Amino acid sequence: MQGVRLEGIILKRRNLGEADRILTVFTYQKGKISILAKGVRRITSRRSGNVELLNRVSMYLHQAKTFLILTEASSLDTYQKLKEDLTLSTYAFHIVELVDKLTAENQESRILYEDLVNVLQRLSRNPRQILVRAFEVKILSLLGFMTFRSSTPGVSIQIHPRGGHTNIRDLLEKLEVLPWDEIEKIKIGEKQALELERVLRYHIERVIEGRLKSRQLLRKL
Repeated sequence: MQGVRLEGIILKRRNLGEADRILTVFTYQKGKISILAKGVRRITSRRSGNVELLNRVSMYLHQAKTFLILTEASSLDTYQKLKEDLTLSTYAFHIVELVDKLTAENQESRILYEDLVNVLQRLSRNPRQILVRAFEVKILSLLGFMTFRSSTPGVSIQIHPRGGHTNIRDLLEKLEVLPWDEIEKIKIGEKQALELERVLRYHIERVIEGRLKSRQLLRKL
């Protein structure tokens, strides 16, 4: 049976049977997909280290009756710096949880994949919360849930009166439209950062109709 090679980032996984795992992967070519990784929980498996959570991997798959089956996997990036730091790993898992919650299966979004790679790479070398906020804005906009551009009618953004109404609106718009190189240059104060986080949390929780697990962890840190 003909196979296919895909590149993707592993969003989550769950055990199946004694040795297998079901992987949820956001891929460049096909969006979010589910993959059966046979035997990866065995000590002798050569693929197990390549298919850890958060890894960016190159995969060779073939289609079975129910699942795409993983036959080969090699790591392109493990984002080890993010995994070694508790706060950074929580931010990283917050980002991949957002992708999992907000995307549907088999809906390609190459721009979103590039944004996902961008934010993880940049957090690894320059860990700033503004990068996380930018990804939240961009994913909401890219997937059509809302836009923060002031020229778009019908957008209701909940901002605390003391939070710097105009500044936060302007900042949200910048995060939506600016490239990542420009976003990294943005400097904001603590009050702005807190209000920005609150505004985006409000809108994300409205969209997913619930709370993110990673958000609860972040509050404890």
